[in-house]
Amino acid sequence: MTDIVLEKSKVRVYDPTAEGPRENDALAPRSPSLDRLTIGLLDNTKDMVDVLLGEVRTLLEKDFPDVEFRYFRKESVSGAAAGLMEQVAACNAVVNAIGD
Repeated sequence: MTDIVLEKSKVRVYDPTAEGPRENDALAPRSPSLDRLTIGLLDNTKDMVDVLLGEVRTLLEKDFPDVEFRYFRKESVSGAAAGLMEQVAACNAVVNAIGD
């Protein structure tokens, strides 16, 4: 029988906990109504995101029939092209869905 000797190794452990809020953190300004605004729906390409965003759109349209919706789909879950993000940024508000 052969003895197996393992070398010592280091393992890095990352703490995924977010930092707490800072004093200067503030919410973005909110519009009193969504009527006549442009709402972006941003799909991150995960399963069922299109269904979720469709439901969000249906619910918002009931209360705000004058909203314009723009649907955007990222090329991959890991990032978005600068041109796409410029189009998204042109919206008054954005709903970003992350499915699976």
